[in-house]
Amino acid sequence: MAKSCPLPAGWHLSKMGETAAATLALEILPPESDLGPGELPFGSLYLAASVELQDATYSVGASEAESRGLVPLETIDPPRRALAVDGILPGSQGYPFSRKLAVVMRADGKDEALSAWLESASRSAVSSDRRPLILAAAGDIQVGEEQWPLLLEGEDGLATLLRGGALDLLRRSDLAVANLESPISSRGVPNPRKHYHFRMPAGSSSWLKEAGLGMLLLANNHALDYGLDAFMDTLADLDATSTPYVGAGKSLAAAAAPRFVDSGPGGSLAFVGFACFPDESQGFTLAEAAAGQAKAGVDADLAAALISVRVAAASGAPVVVLAHGGNEYIEAPPKATRELFAKFAEAGAALVIGTHPHQLQGCEARSGCLIAYSLGNFIFTDEAEPPQAWRGAVLHFLIYRGKVRAVMPFPILALYDYTMAEEDPALIEDRLSALSALLAPVQPR
Repeated sequence: MAKSCPLPAGWHLSKMGETAAATLALEILPPESDLGPGELPFGSLYLAASVELQDATYSVGASEAESRGLVPLETIDPPRRALAVDGILPGSQGYPFSRKLAVVMRADGKDEALSAWLESASRSAVSSDRRPLILAAAGDIQVGEEQWPLLLEGEDGLATLLRGGALDLLRRSDLAVANLESPISSRGVPNPRKHYHFRMPAGSSSWLKEAGLGMLLLANNHALDYGLDAFMDTLADLDATSTPYVGAGKSLAAAAAPRFVDSGPGGSLAFVGFACFPDESQGFTLAEAAAGQAKAGVDADLAAALISVRVAAASGAPVVVLAHGGNEYIEAPPKATRELFAKFAEAGAALVIGTHPHQLQGCEARSGCLIAYSLGNFIFTDEAEPPQAWRGAVLHFLIYRGKVRAVMPFPILALYDYTMAEEDPALIEDRLSALSALLAPVQPR
């Protein structure tokens, strides 16, 4: 406190053996309690029980949380994660272990300068008090031509494409992100060096924004399916609705630049997008899609991406890297992908979210950063995907004081013509736990 609000002249922190002229007491109050005489507000405290990242438990009852042991949320760092209580994450309405903090000064006599300092420190603490924020992350999105009319039907179209609560998984968060695996344009011709070609009609960004998506990754292997004109149309379509995106631009500088998004009471997040997908069977390469100094495209420059992570991290905002890479239709990321994503962690990212494999993969912690390698498909219509690609997840990441403190998985089925949420969370909890266990470091005997 003395660092952010310097003590008034004539006062200093007492040293060992020195008699203090005044003492400050930090008190923890139940959320419904009023401040007592002389007490000043000093922010919030969230207590939670925690488990290892690969544990299959994600939510417990209040009594079990207490029996496991409650600790301040900001002390729970990856590879541990906080548990929800009856499905409610810390900081959300109804969470039972949220507390008020109050500070009170006890002194012989009253010193006006010290009292004014304490009031200033209280105001500073309250103004900088950020609640935990929930970032909802979905996987790959492309809407096939048969479903295009739904993109123009507003809420009815949304409800048809996203059923059984799938839409709510995006909207009941502070911010939702996904990988847009499709240009938005009616122009261009199919790239002859690609086997699969995706696109969505002009105006689709309005549908994406209405769905609740507040950040999109464009750094992927389908951004240039219909050439440069369609790519530029995509940027313009998203810009027209002020829908933020990362990983693509009219130059490398624009494609690699971090993007800051205000999530409300939880503060701002910084996003960096990066493409690292392998060459395709018909010859389409990452280099063809890559942006250059005066060339539009996607960010495939690792050095530029790492600089952006470091710059964004220096701002104090938690950094989320959205990276499109790895190998398709496998349950564990290859060593090269793990080593690559670890570089973002070492550069200061709080969270790395991967896409491209089209099926769920596990999570691990590197350098205090949480890495989720693949969430699978979110909306992938008009494509006969293999069965392992049908069941994916939306992950809710709880970010607080610069780090991911909790993860909650929600199961979805991405089917041929719509996506639906599944009711039983165990369908995905056990699976995500098992996949994460594959990535856990081997313990010495």
